[in-house]
Amino acid sequence: MADETGEAPAGPSGGQEGEIDDMLSHLELNDDELDDVVVGVEAAKEFQKSARWLAIGKVQTIRSFSAEALFEKMKSIWNLAKDPSCREVGENLFIFQMHCLADWKKVVHQGPWTFRGWGLLIEDYDGLEDPAEVVFGGMHVWAQIHGIPELYRKQVVVDDLARRIGNVKEVQMFPKLFFEGNYVRIRVRVQVSKPLPRFVSLTLPEGRKRLAVKHEKVPFFCKRCGLIGHDHEECGDGVWEDKQLQYGSWMLATRRANQSTVANRPFGGRTGSRGGWSGRAIVNGGSARKRTSEDASLDEEDDQTKDTASSPLKPVPTDELHETDIDESRNGARKQLDMSETDTEEVIEQMDTGVEGGLNITPPPPLAYVKNKDKKQRKENDLGKNLASSAASLEEDRRA
Repeated sequence: MADETGEAPAGPSGGQEGEIDDMLSHLELNDDELDDVVVGVEAAKEFQKSARWLAIGKVQTIRSFSAEALFEKMKSIWNLAKDPSCREVGENLFIFQMHCLADWKKVVHQGPWTFRGWGLLIEDYDGLEDPAEVVFGGMHVWAQIHGIPELYRKQVVVDDLARRIGNVKEVQMFPKLFFEGNYVRIRVRVQVSKPLPRFVSLTLPEGRKRLAVKHEKVPFFCKRCGLIGHDHEECGDGVWEDKQLQYGSWMLATRRANQSTVANRPFGGRTGSRGGWSGRAIVNGGSARKRTSEDASLDEEDDQTKDTASSPLKPVPTDELHETDIDESRNGARKQLDMSETDTEEVIEQMDTGVEGGLNITPPPPLAYVKNKDKKQRKENDLGKNLASSAASLEEDRRA
């Protein structure tokens, strides 16, 4: 409640956790407040075991966002073996509880992790320090150093160059060239309080060289000051001329559009088996094509493969066949069906003449379609007739 001057009274509710000791210097505690809860040594050891997989995070941005959206997005990106526990502990401060060593290593030591394009800073957390006092020093990124002369492309030289960028975690001297340029690939921890490095210098007996540094999957950064976490239009008043933008997209690594080294390499097993590009072409020693009937020798038919079967029930148009052909088809029908001569002649006569009493192969006509409305009307009429008949029978019985 505000006093007569309109200001809120000072007290414990208005202070921060770091000011509790100062407030205790002039506050008198009662007996209930002095009743301590004691945690034993053994219990503390058990609690410390679970704290091994703790991490604390912060999104490097000044914009507001939903904590629930952050949790759902990062769970999807991390895809951990066990679902982590996430909790908001302050303004843009979050604690992540992992449940196994592999998940903890992935969250804390891999990355960089981004949320909506902003960098997510992750630090190891012991569970004792005040979350508001945790210092987020930097984030792990992949960077490339371009243009190192082949003569000086040595591990000792590259290590010294990488240290100019940040704390070195890994160096790849001969990486797969998924990006444009001739480079070595390094994984470093950069300080978010400093601008992203653009160049490193190498002094040689032949002279000094400026080597370009390009970054992979880096979060939003300012084109004016080079800091991660905001755009150049949010830096100062946001009004800058092009010549004042000292940083830009040219610092980002560009993926190769056409990887000719992969396309020209034969892909497949030793015999071009399944899973390769060559496939049947390598097996057959040429381009794959469909086989024709001549290749399969389907045009050459012998007496055993010829189809000589015929049916006496299928009429043959006599106007298109010679009389001799008709006799041969009749003889073939007798041979295939093994019928007696009398029965065969009757069947053939029925086929040729179509006399009444022959084979009836015409299906019966379908039932007439009756609408549901007509069915209902018929039922009502039948019901009316039945009721009238019953009434007449009752009247006759009463008169009798």
